Amino acid sequence: MNNAETNILVIARNEAISLGRRLLQSCLLRNDGKGHTFFFLSFFLLTLFAGCDSDSNSTSPSDSENAGKSEVRPSSPQFKKEGELYLVKAAGDTIRKIDIEIADIESERTIGLMHRRAMPDTQGMLFIFDEEEPRSFWMHNTLIGLDILYIKQNGEIESIAKYCVPKSDKSIPSKGPATYVLELIEGFCDIHGVAVGDKIDFKRTDGK
Repeated sequence: MNNAETNILVIARNEAISLGRRLLQSCLLRNDGKGHTFFFLSFFLLTLFAGCDSDSNSTSPSDSENAGKSEVRPSSPQFKKEGELYLVKAAGDTIRKIDIEIADIESERTIGLMHRRAMPDTQGMLFIFDEEEPRSFWMHNTLIGLDILYIKQNGEIESIAKYCVPKSDKSIPSKGPATYVLELIEGFCDIHGVAVGDKIDFKRTDGK
């Protein structure tokens, strides 16, 4: 029963009980033979709707079993800090320091940031490859928009793809060879002024 149906039942019950009480009071004041009829009618109405009130407040076994339960959603993969990375202007000024998760084996690079529901601009994922060559990423199963930075062997940012669309299977290629790829939350580069020609410097904290 939904809330509207419950409210209607409660209102009807209260009105009937009020009517029954008035009839009961009336019959007690009457001395003619009709008083008995009003008495039994009043008693019947009061008994009937008192029972309805009890039923409406009762809890079925299924309600008791489901009490306190809520829909369970699959948990999002959790960020695991494996290093620290500095974004640095060409002149040497630090733009921003972030914590990074590192994907340096094929299985990790394949999954990347898939299924993550959120990521602050203090975190990112750094992909490390063995060779410097043209790269191409996509947003398959990626639920958050990203800025993707393609980075040369020497740490210089070679090209940037901004505001990459979540769940898109469209290829997002680099403009030249890259050894590293850094994924950041969308808008990061515009907010912090990161540009092609800037550099990265990182260190691992996972003991590898």
